[in-house]
Amino acid sequence: MPSVAVRSLLVLLISTLLLAGCAQERVEDLITRIATPVDMSGHWEVDYARSDNFQDQLNLVSRRIQREAARRAKLAEEGRGFAGGPLPGRTELITLARLAEIITEPNLLEIIQGDARVRVKRANSFALVCETDDSGLSLTTDSLGTQHCGWDGDQLFFSLQLRDGLDITHRLSLSSDAETVLMVTAVETNGARFPLVVSQYFTRYDPSAMGYRCERSLTKGKICTTQ
Repeated sequence: MPSVAVRSLLVLLISTLLLAGCAQERVEDLITRIATPVDMSGHWEVDYARSDNFQDQLNLVSRRIQREAARRAKLAEEGRGFAGGPLPGRTELITLARLAEIITEPNLLEIIQGDARVRVKRANSFALVCETDDSGLSLTTDSLGTQHCGWDGDQLFFSLQLRDGLDITHRLSLSSDAETVLMVTAVETNGARFPLVVSQYFTRYDPSAMGYRCERSLTKGKICTTQ
């Protein structure tokens, strides 16, 4: 697990960037539909049974890298060139996994939503905040990097590119019965240009009625405790 110092630094960097904003880069890749916001406000609890298993997603990335390595080896044997940077090694994958675990750790959400502002409060972590204009988008930048946020159709997205090479994208969508929020998080680093993608399902809950809380980590699995 990351040290307290590493975790605190990561949270500080990301939370500062989220509050500060972002710029125009990669917006075309993120937005494909006219903004049609939906009301996601409420309290939400992660559904571990439906959400991705973290280790399975990490194994998928490892297999993708192995396939790419095999493809490159075959091209080299045939005397043909190929495009692409160096493939990530074990150290880069461990770093990617630890970062992704920290970022997807919160198991409770509170979404507070207005006409031009959405705040996604995450248990024991930083909040995702987006203040949009009439187009449903927010594009700002600062010395740490860039953030794009807003609405792509009925999906709420937050995309962060830190100048130190960490890219994070969150996409939230509401089910047709308005009882489930799906958050898809992609984490990518300069050292491992193979994003680790984790899908988490959150269902509505009454915070005053909860008697226990469950958490899942890469090293300890699922752990439930009483409140």
